[in-house]
Amino acid sequence: MSSVTVTSRGALRKSDLREANERLLLNIIRQNTGISQSDMSRMTGFAPSSVKLIVDRMRKRGLLAIGEKNGDVPMGRRPLALTLCPDAMVAMGVEIALPVTRVVMADLNGRLLKQKAVAWHGNPDVVLRRVREALDGMIGGLGRKQSLLGVGVSIPGTLDRGTGLVVAAENLGWVNVPLGSILTHGLKTHVYYENNAILSALAERWFGEPGAKVMDNFVFLTAHDGLGTGVILDGKPLLGAYGEACEFGHVTVVPDGRPCLCGNTGCWEQYASDFALVRMYGGAEKVTALEVVARAREGDREALRALDEAAEYVGRGIVNLNAAFNPEAIVVDGYLAAGWDLMEERVMTVLRARMAYRCLARMRIVKARHGSDASLMGTLALVLSGFFTEFQSRAV
Repeated sequence: MSSVTVTSRGALRKSDLREANERLLLNIIRQNTGISQSDMSRMTGFAPSSVKLIVDRMRKRGLLAIGEKNGDVPMGRRPLALTLCPDAMVAMGVEIALPVTRVVMADLNGRLLKQKAVAWHGNPDVVLRRVREALDGMIGGLGRKQSLLGVGVSIPGTLDRGTGLVVAAENLGWVNVPLGSILTHGLKTHVYYENNAILSALAERWFGEPGAKVMDNFVFLTAHDGLGTGVILDGKPLLGAYGEACEFGHVTVVPDGRPCLCGNTGCWEQYASDFALVRMYGGAEKVTALEVVARAREGDREALRALDEAAEYVGRGIVNLNAAFNPEAIVVDGYLAAGWDLMEERVMTVLRARMAYRCLARMRIVKARHGSDASLMGTLALVLSGFFTEFQSRAV
């Protein structure tokens, strides 16, 4: 729910209060599809007449659908069940990544309505102009009654969330790229920016299975275009004072080890990322980390050896994540998810040697719900959570 604006005289602006109340009820309906007006009145403490007024207003705008509520009714009229019209409001997402950048539009449930792949180019200005063209094309195709909530952008690196400046995305070769000014010029909607690992974690929490327990404390370990960690602590992303917290891919695991593009040496990313696995596999033939996993399944000894070596370092890093965050679970994607059954025993051997039994007994390592689409889904979750809740991310 958005905050309510207070004027210079200390009075609430009626339009802001109305919007805040609408978002509150929309979020309740989103989380409790088929809820009745009387149930919402009890949950919020709003008078039934106030709930009815807000619901009627949202129905006229095409945001809600109403049907009869199922179940036994002791007496009187059967209450009405409220559901969202999911495509009345849409969110857009941009996942900037190698070798392809993706632009999508989705409804309130995260169902993709449109998508476009944008070819990579070594010049960031070219890539971003292509992305902007894709955004403009999708926005131009919106229906008359559809409203756009905003655009979420995923970056595999460090950025200024207020301006959209990409400070450093080393694996893309981007330093001080003014992504925000290029994408937002003349664009009449909010644009939100976030690191890809944080967005992957946000997607895992936002787009969960219906009825499943929502995790409030977990770490998302992404091995796509490097190695990154997104941390959800007490239900919120952990960003730090300057928005650069939880860069565990650049924590030293091998003193005086391999040089890293970040300027450090011996970073975890140099030993447990997708490109580290490819380097460990070796050979003149160019392959991807997922192809290394596939070859390991076929019995390729070099691929199995590379996975085993990477698993040793994955385990060492997980020990540090557990000590730092005491998570409910660690969620993995990329080659880690694809080859987990081939790596699990070596990882667990490391954990058994380095972790207290009480920590080991409750350790859960699970595969990402959205697979290779995790950060892309996170761009949508970023926009939707900014609309439905008070997730602390700036929009410009």
